[in-house]
Amino acid sequence: MPIDDRRVGDKRPGGRATRVRTDVLRAAAELLEEVGYDQVAVEDVATRADVHKTTVYRRWPTKAELIAAAVTEHSAEAVPIPDTGSLESDLQALAREVAANIGTESGGRRSRSIAAASAISDELAERMYGFWADRLGQSAAVVQRAIDRGELATNADANLIIETLIGPLWVRLLLTGEPITETLADRAAALVAAGAKAGSV
Repeated sequence: MPIDDRRVGDKRPGGRATRVRTDVLRAAAELLEEVGYDQVAVEDVATRADVHKTTVYRRWPTKAELIAAAVTEHSAEAVPIPDTGSLESDLQALAREVAANIGTESGGRRSRSIAAASAISDELAERMYGFWADRLGQSAAVVQRAIDRGELATNADANLIIETLIGPLWVRLLLTGEPITETLADRAAALVAAGAKAGSV
C-alpha cells in the first residue's frame, strides 16, 4: 500500500523522509523522460514512487515545483561540475556531460518538453530560470579555477563562457535537430577555451 508521510523531505538525512524524497524525484524524472512534461500526472508519480499522492502534494504543491525539483536532482547527478586541472579539459568534460544528458531520445524528450511548457507556464518558466541561474553559478567554478591558475584574466565572464559552450548543443536540440555528439562537444570546448584565453590577453 502507498505510504503517507506528512513530513516528507523535512527530516534527518538518510531517514525515511529522505528516501521518499529520492523515490518521488526519481519517479518524476523517469516519467518526464518517458512521456514529456504535459503528460506527467502527479498521481502517476506517486504511484511509481509507491507513496500516497498527498505525500507528493505536501512537499511539492504544484507539478511545476515537482518537475523543477526533479530536474535539479537529475542534473546534479548527470552533469556534475568537473575539476580536471585545466580550462579546456574542464569545458570538454562539461560539454560531454551535457551532450550525454540531452542527446538521447529520452533526454531530448525531457528537455524539449520542459522548454515548450515553460513558454506557456509562467510558474514553470520562473522555476527553470532559477534552475539555470543555479547551474550557471555552479559551473562558474570552472572559470574561477582557470582564473586562479592564470589561464584566464580576472575579468573573464563565467556565464558567457558557459553559455557559449552549451549553446551549440541546445541549438541542435531545439532548432536544427542535428545529432548532439561527443565530437560536437569536444569541438565546442576547444573553440570556447581558445576564445576565452584569447580574450584574456
